Amino acid sequence: MSDTMRHRTLRLGFAVRRPLTDCHPPALLSKLVAVFESAGLPLAPGREKKPRPMARLAYPLPLGVEGLGEWADVTIDVGTAASVGGTDKLLPRLRAHCPEGLEILGVEQIPQHASMADELCRAARWAWACPPALLGDALPKTEVFAKADTFQLTKTGKVDGKKDSKTIEVRHLVEAIRWEGGTLHFTTGITQGQALNPLKLLAAILGFPPEGRLQRLGVDLGADPRLDRADKYAHKLHNIFEDAVLLESGPNIDLHQDDDDEVLSLGGD
Repeated sequence: MSDTMRHRTLRLGFAVRRPLTDCHPPALLSKLVAVFESAGLPLAPGREKKPRPMARLAYPLPLGVEGLGEWADVTIDVGTAASVGGTDKLLPRLRAHCPEGLEILGVEQIPQHASMADELCRAARWAWACPPALLGDALPKTEVFAKADTFQLTKTGKVDGKKDSKTIEVRHLVEAIRWEGGTLHFTTGITQGQALNPLKLLAAILGFPPEGRLQRLGVDLGADPRLDRADKYAHKLHNIFEDAVLLESGPNIDLHQDDDDEVLSLGGD
């Protein structure tokens, strides 16, 4: 059987809370892979010289930050997987094997010709709960930032091939910033080659380390151009589920239902 027939790619929505917020991205990805293996759904091996399970996080979380709306894509090998059943059985089956701090919120099958989630990330939404003692200093400083046309950060990077400090313009990467009570909500754009660390951004705006709780509320995905080019990319697919429909989701995922099962998903308005 060809890989096209054996492999099924799933997009996961999941949340990361303590104690897993201290995991580096590779360790967090390993936790996700272990959930599938424990549930009898081994992932397909990649094509590397030393094959690794086919799994990708959409966008890495900064250490110490909770992620309430994360994405990952995994590819399972249905030739070696135990019986999957319908989506109503798949989600609780995976959740039963999640370690403390990891919650799978939704799962759907995506076409094999679809772009991976990490290629579709467009923005990250954050919430910082400011300690009451710092609010008097934080409010005016964030107002100054919101009105500014330019704002620069100094970061360590390569300059002429050598490690050095460099200054970068970041104001255009902050798409929205507002207060709701004592919580600062802000959105950062995700562009190729520019990763904006929210902790460093807040420290630069405030002039002091951002004590208090920082969460990533979600990562917004853009429309997938590959889904409109099925003639170029698509292979004939067989549904992994016994009675599910094949979903082709855009940046917001709505709830779909057929006569038999409810396909669980995230983010619908």
